[in-house]
Amino acid sequence: MLIAHLSDLHLRDAGDLAALERVLDRIAARFPDHLAITGDLLDHWNPALLERVLDALATRGLMDPGRLTILHGNHDLASGGGHPRRTADLWRLAIRFWDPPPLIAWRKRRFYAAIERRAAGVAAMSPFVKPLTVGWRLAVLDTVPTPWWPLTMSDGNLIVHHAIGCVRKSELEWLCEQTPRSPLLLLLHHFPLDAAEFYWTPHGRLRHLVRHVRVPMEIPQDDRRRLWAAVSAAGARLVLCGHVHRTRLAWHDGIAVGLNGQSGADWAGRTIAYYDLARTPLEQIQE
Repeated sequence: MLIAHLSDLHLRDAGDLAALERVLDRIAARFPDHLAITGDLLDHWNPALLERVLDALATRGLMDPGRLTILHGNHDLASGGGHPRRTADLWRLAIRFWDPPPLIAWRKRRFYAAIERRAAGVAAMSPFVKPLTVGWRLAVLDTVPTPWWPLTMSDGNLIVHHAIGCVRKSELEWLCEQTPRSPLLLLLHHFPLDAAEFYWTPHGRLRHLVRHVRVPMEIPQDDRRRLWAAVSAAGARLVLCGHVHRTRLAWHDGIAVGLNGQSGADWAGRTIAYYDLARTPLEQIQE
């Protein structure tokens, strides 16, 4: 069974959509059994663009629960965005970098309802599990937090919370109940291993107020420890994720962690990762 994996495409406009269509053409030509998109499909909340993305997937025969699974990331539901291209992007990032949790919850319902209307089973509110061919199961957890307090100051460091990962006790309890009767493919948005934070030093007058700006990207260690215990109990063989805009295959206690996700910027490209679940040992094929 061949799995294709995309993540962190950060689509913003028609040009980004055209680039995605070229990526989807490459995927369709290879005809994988399943495509997993692990969050940040959009750079910021944009229902109209989401519908156009779903059109592109449907045109290529991918809007089918047996062939596609989509989950949200921290950008899909947010008013702000990343990788500014224009002055307007800077204003949006500065003024709308945080959204109250009730607004995020409302957008989350709309995000999944839009996909559900097009093809039931392609996506759903987490946690959920569905069967794949050749005896594998696919499960999805939500690692995106919705903090009421977006910033903290510590020793002159301004710490931004929007990119930190989380695991929810109820979802881990659910995952532990998924008995390992068959191999499990688990989808997350956040990378469940050590991840470097974004970090920069302000200049000018702001330097007197803030020594450094820190944007942690990882799931906290205690949460990760609980996550890995549940992942192992559920019989997971492969975890697919994104968020940190890198592509590689890592391992944790014999469980493969497939990381993918490029922003689509000129320097990053748009990487497709493939996994043949019949291969031992499992390998990541990059395209």
